[in-house]
Amino acid sequence: MAYEVTASKFRPQSFDELAGQEFVSSTLRNSIQNKKIANAYLLSGPRGVGKTSTARIIAKALNCEKGPTPTPCNVCSQCVTITAGNNSDVIEIDGASNTSINDIRVIQEEILYPPISGKYKVYIIDEVHMLSKQAFNALLKTIEEPPPNVVFVFATTEINKVPSTIRSRCQQFNLRLIPVEIIYSSLKKVLDKYNVKYEDKAVKWIAREGKGSMRDAYTLLDQVIAFCDNDITMEKIQEKLGLVGDEKITEIVSFIVKNNSYSLLGLYNNIIENGVSPEQVIIELIKFFRLLLLKKLNISNSNLFYEETDIYNSFVEYFSVEDIENILEVLFSSYEKSRYSVDIRLEIELTLLKLLKFREFIRPSQIFREINNLKNTLFEKKKLNDKAPIFQVDEKKEDKISNKQSESIIIPVEKSDIIKELKNRISPANVDLLASLNNIDLIEEVESNKMNLFFSKEIYYDVFVKNREFLENECKKILGGKKYTLEAFYKPELKKERSPTIKEINISRIKEIFNGKEFM
Repeated sequence: MAYEVTASKFRPQSFDELAGQEFVSSTLRNSIQNKKIANAYLLSGPRGVGKTSTARIIAKALNCEKGPTPTPCNVCSQCVTITAGNNSDVIEIDGASNTSINDIRVIQEEILYPPISGKYKVYIIDEVHMLSKQAFNALLKTIEEPPPNVVFVFATTEINKVPSTIRSRCQQFNLRLIPVEIIYSSLKKVLDKYNVKYEDKAVKWIAREGKGSMRDAYTLLDQVIAFCDNDITMEKIQEKLGLVGDEKITEIVSFIVKNNSYSLLGLYNNIIENGVSPEQVIIELIKFFRLLLLKKLNISNSNLFYEETDIYNSFVEYFSVEDIENILEVLFSSYEKSRYSVDIRLEIELTLLKLLKFREFIRPSQIFREINNLKNTLFEKKKLNDKAPIFQVDEKKEDKISNKQSESIIIPVEKSDIIKELKNRISPANVDLLASLNNIDLIEEVESNKMNLFFSKEIYYDVFVKNREFLENECKKILGGKKYTLEAFYKPELKKERSPTIKEINISRIKEIFNGKEFM
């Protein structure tokens, strides 16, 4: 009997066996049980999560001799032939190889004929996103109104490349990455069935390396079983796959902490000479500092670690959270640049030397944070010390305000900075309020937080009184949050004093020179 790879041998054969896809399996099971079978299904998700397996289970559920049933028997002729891939009514098509409109036309002609032996004719098109635009257009009418007993099942890893017109005509199911613990338990079951000895740590490593893909994990497991000779240990995996290993990684980190460049470069060169790739050193350092960061943040979720955490305890005190973030940023940048480097070995070597100065690293975010802290500090000091308006005032007025003198100050209306600023803040459409501020006859400043305004005309006085609260709030904004009081008084006897013009000032001076006589 020919050898069968683990991924194929342990492929799910029923909805109950779909690991980590409970939503998909339960929904499909209920729809088939209630005889609510769609014309087309669209299965999306990363590689190796069970899209093709789900499509085949759908085909078996529809064509099982007991069916349509949510629990195919897997022993009848229909189930057996579908599992083997030679059922005449279940046609599997590779979308990457059959991309043209002519391939779709063949399907359109074939679906006119009824199923040969089963109840449904099922077309499974894998990597459907590879079809051409013309092929997709030809499919539209077919999948919307197919002949009776014809079902389409599409599978894709790139759902965004499938036209919306196709997606709208299908029931869509997004298959998720499979959790590490589910992959781990599945691998243990396989190893127990194979009677293979194993270290628990090694199986956990294989489960993590699967990165959510059961097929990738099974493929790696086959490889590990082959070179470990039915006795899987972490030491053998590190040796055969060219891994740095926890021991050497911790040595590298300890040399970084001690700032020992000589020992660091010596260990790095020794690792490279033993056949480990320079990129692998960076990859494992990234994993180490990532887990160290989790440890530093007191995150103890076992799903995040899935390995020994004691090795990180001795390094926690030497690195701050910002140090680790800076180191990870350097490592990620180095890994990205290494793909285009002329000499990868030298590139990684320089990165390790750079890590020796990790305490001197400054990230842009840290610079921005320090600038903001400085701005806030200066602003707070200004608010505490600045008792005057945020705009400049006359020196004499400023002295009186700072000394907190209780006597009032009479100033010309035109020289009041607060009134000027208030006018600038008022909308030109608010004609009445602007007119009121322009017709103030006298201003009396009391200390630094109060102003008395005198009006000779009642109409302007009334407008001001109505808008007093609004004006006081604007003053508060002008003064940086400091409370300011405005009092209005109606004095009919007052006449608004007009500031003399330059001509009038000159004439007055000439009068003084010529003893009060005016010459024209």
